[in-house]
Amino acid sequence: MADIQRAAFSKRIFAFLADIVIGGLLLTGLYMLMSTVLNIDKYSEKYKAVRTSYEEQYGVTFGLDRESFEKLTEEEKKVYTAAVDAMNGDEEANKAIRTAYRLSFGIFAAGIVVTTLLLEFIVPLFTKDGRTPGKLLFGLGVMRKNCLRMSAPVSFVRGVIGKGVFELALPAVIIVTVFSNVTGIFGIIMLAVFLILETVALVKSGGSSALHDVLADTVVIDWHSQMIFNTVEEREAFELERKKITEEEYIN
Repeated sequence: MADIQRAAFSKRIFAFLADIVIGGLLLTGLYMLMSTVLNIDKYSEKYKAVRTSYEEQYGVTFGLDRESFEKLTEEEKKVYTAAVDAMNGDEEANKAIRTAYRLSFGIFAAGIVVTTLLLEFIVPLFTKDGRTPGKLLFGLGVMRKNCLRMSAPVSFVRGVIGKGVFELALPAVIIVTVFSNVTGIFGIIMLAVFLILETVALVKSGGSSALHDVLADTVVIDWHSQMIFNTVEEREAFELERKKITEEEYIN
């Protein structure tokens, strides 16, 4: 088997950070564009309008913390509680805020997948050998562990399904929902599962392969020094030639 020139860990980190910066800019632009097209603000404004109407009707201001609530008189507490109950029971307001949250989460997740599709699949198809902007900058590439060049399906599994969906989109959405108190303990358990899977992948590969590389059977390499072959026959011919040269040098 031809030697694998694995990329230095430090270079992989810097390449990853460069891709994160570029991806973050793309994701922000996509989120703003999709939010405008789907008019998320319409639902948020509708919720705020209903909220304001209840505040004016009951003469309260929603959002009091526990300390502020305790400072109210008993009568004020009853009015405030009645206003909160009325607001929470308003189906129009609930529908508006649920729609706003669902659209936001959906756009966020879709934006991550689309961004990953561009950076981890479309761009590498043109630059060859899995070379994202960050990898181009730091002289890295990606190949199959048998030293063969990645095919388009393998690149898709690695970049979009492995990295985009399992390592970025799903964890990111779960984190948002956990902090928004939507998924609760279930979200924390899911995050723990993703973390365990990632850790197992890194440990089994000796720290050289994340989950997306394990799924696609790929490895990040130093692009300038690595021999990458198009076919098994091409690799075997190279190995045979190298073996002959080695034997001749030994004889001489």
